[in-house]
Amino acid sequence: MLTHAAYDGIPLPQEQVSGVVGLYKDIRNPLVMRGREATTRFFDGFEMIDPGLVPPPNWRPDGSICQEEPYAFSGFAGVGRKA
Repeated sequence: MLTHAAYDGIPLPQEQVSGVVGLYKDIRNPLVMRGREATTRFFDGFEMIDPGLVPPPNWRPDGSICQEEPYAFSGFAGVGRKA
C-alpha cells in the first residue's frame, strides 16, 4: 500500500507549486513529489488492486469525491499484491 505526494492535480500554476516544494527541500525529511509514471514504478512486481493508482479520495468507498478539497487530489494511492 502506498500513498505519495504528486504535482499532478495541484490547483496552482506550476511556478507556485515549485515554490511550495522548495520550502520543504532543506528540512530533515524533505518533501519529494513524483508524477504518475515515477510513482507507478514502486509497484513493479506487484499486481495492482482496483481501482489502481488513483487520487486518494478515489479509494474511499463512501462520500462524494466532487466535494473533496482540491488538494486531496494532488497525490496518488495504490495497493498492490505480490505477484
